Amino acid sequence: MRKIFLLLILTQLGSIGIYAQEYLDFNTGADRTKRILLVPFDSRVYYNDATEIIAQQSGETHDEIMLYFRTQFNLQLYNALIDSCVVVNLLSDNTRQAQEDVSDLYSIISYELKLAMQNAPEHPDDIEKMNYFQRKRHEKNQQKKLDEMENSRTRIVEGEIVGKRQPVGDKYLHIVFHQPEVLAQIADRRNIDYFLFINQFDIKGNYKDPYMSGNSEAMRAIRVHFSLFNAEAKLVHGSFGMTEIPFNFNDKKEIANLYFPEVIRQIINNIKF
Repeated sequence: MRKIFLLLILTQLGSIGIYAQEYLDFNTGADRTKRILLVPFDSRVYYNDATEIIAQQSGETHDEIMLYFRTQFNLQLYNALIDSCVVVNLLSDNTRQAQEDVSDLYSIISYELKLAMQNAPEHPDDIEKMNYFQRKRHEKNQQKKLDEMENSRTRIVEGEIVGKRQPVGDKYLHIVFHQPEVLAQIADRRNIDYFLFINQFDIKGNYKDPYMSGNSEAMRAIRVHFSLFNAEAKLVHGSFGMTEIPFNFNDKKEIANLYFPEVIRQIINNIKF
């Protein structure tokens, strides 16, 4: 009986040891877990020509509206990433070190317009998760991009070369580092794999049409420029996420809730976790 009892104990201990080993193996995937540091946009590179109508609705100032969009975009971006990686959020980190890191990063960069890299296509599962209105906006934006590409393409018609100049809309505000070693130092200290910079936040209407504000189908574009760098301060991807909102839409909360997710999807699809 004692031998049987000892055999049962050893069997149980062996099972526990195997389980513990499997558990530890599962969690030793540090090399598979990416750490991304989010750098919010600088308030100096924010532009919103819908500020006046939003202010009339909310009663807030330009700076208050800017801070709301800055905080909400950063929060939604953080929430969209946390299931895929470890996120270090400088905007929500109120420590002195975080504030110094933000100041240091802002102080060593300048901006220039650069041709945007082509964003990775959206995953089919992401499109399936869209509600009816988000899917319709997505389809409309995709068709608009195809139409713009077709209209700008140089071609021969009846023996004549025709085409349009490529619009500046295919460019994004790119970050230029003057001291890239600072980025590497922060990456080493915080154990960071990627830096995701939000370079600029814009809400703009197309004012080429003088009757735009009275057109019920007129739209404004939300365009968020971003740059993804690795720990060695090398650019991985630089582009922008974009969607459109009705021209006279003035509810800041609805703008954030309805339209930010589509822009964020376009951004994070370019990150290889």
